[in-house]
Amino acid sequence: MKNLRLTILTLAVVSCISINMLSAAPSFKWGFQERLRNTMMNNNQDFSSAKDDKQDFFRIRTTLWGQVDFNPNLALRMQLNNEFRYYAVTREADKSKDFTLDEIVIEHLNLRFTTPGAPITFIVGRQNLMYGEGFILMDGAPWDGSRTIYFDAIKMSVTGGPTTIDLLAIDNGLYDDRLPTLKSANQDQPTKGLPKDKEGNQWLNDNREKAIGVYLTHKGKEGAQWEGYFIHKIELPKPWINLGATAQQLEDLGLNTLGGRVIYPLSSHFKLTTEWAFQVGSKGSATQNSYGGYAYLTYGFNNAKKMALTGGINSLSGDDPATNDNEGWNPLFSRWPKWSELYIYSHTYENIQGAKRIAYWTNTLSPYLKFDISPIKNVNISAFLYHLQAFYGQTLAGSTTGKDRGNEFQLWIRFNVTKQLTGHFLFDYFMPGDFYPAPQADAYFIRGELMYTLQ
Repeated sequence: MKNLRLTILTLAVVSCISINMLSAAPSFKWGFQERLRNTMMNNNQDFSSAKDDKQDFFRIRTTLWGQVDFNPNLALRMQLNNEFRYYAVTREADKSKDFTLDEIVIEHLNLRFTTPGAPITFIVGRQNLMYGEGFILMDGAPWDGSRTIYFDAIKMSVTGGPTTIDLLAIDNGLYDDRLPTLKSANQDQPTKGLPKDKEGNQWLNDNREKAIGVYLTHKGKEGAQWEGYFIHKIELPKPWINLGATAQQLEDLGLNTLGGRVIYPLSSHFKLTTEWAFQVGSKGSATQNSYGGYAYLTYGFNNAKKMALTGGINSLSGDDPATNDNEGWNPLFSRWPKWSELYIYSHTYENIQGAKRIAYWTNTLSPYLKFDISPIKNVNISAFLYHLQAFYGQTLAGSTTGKDRGNEFQLWIRFNVTKQLTGHFLFDYFMPGDFYPAPQADAYFIRGELMYTLQ
């Protein structure tokens, strides 16, 4: 995207001139975070015991960031990241791979500029973009897991009272090859953990993705909030990643998404939250018309334990196999474990436009219940029960499966040991339905986390 590079260069030059013109002494701040996770999982890709896919591994992620504030209106931020994995139990497919400390990557590198005397802020460069509950904008790099979620983007924010309008331009690559990385010595060997290309570049996505959009947020009284957005996205598929894709599926996708989110307190106890979006676009000769959204109602009890009961539904349209067009919801930049840490792995076993697509939420109708309670100070417990369905079954070996994806139970325990030290425990259990072929087996995902943050 030539215009994006030109804008970045122009703003950088203007900012450098501004630094020389302003006399305020620069200030520096920094922060550090260490995250330790232990994850155990089994059968969570194909929900079958026919294949050895049990895993038990540790993820150790370290981030270090620094920021120079040249003056109140101009700042430069950089953040480094390293995550490596140690496997205690390795699935059969990974037994020939070697352990590695992986690589140090530049997770953030951006310039922030606020116009003097006006509520306009520019952020240019590698940055995180998170809106609402992450339904359309959350993760720009789904294939590196939760190591990073960054976007290569320009963001312009205009704020007036309770209303903020963000203008966005995004250009995300297939691999982490745009900025320098410090790789471990054995990158030429197959390594456990995250997938890389033949040159050792981290695989970030199935496609190169570009987008422009606008996101409006208005905060009302008594906790009410309204959000609206329009995003035009282009996906440029890579043939060797999209194995099995047809010639039409390898065409570029142009997609327009229009949607909105509402948070509205109905009373002192009840609060309604809902978000819906509609998509139109084309991919070669095929058109796309799809929709997605969710709605839930929360009842909050008036007691010291902060109890709450929530009932809701998630609905993401599916692709009708009887047509040449695509009716399936495209999750845009929200391919992350929004509803389940366990279930995102099973998406790689669905044929979604001829590709293995991690965390590709689509073709799903899921009513659910949630219960929250804080039994003691600094501890929160959440329990979820999902019933997952599909609008269309899978076509496998000439036959079509059913529409019952299955039932899922999740238990989250989140806690704060100190202000700096936090953690959680997650137990996730899934019982597959007839959407998956026999022989079937239940799946589980268990994770414990400790995280220390200094900032």
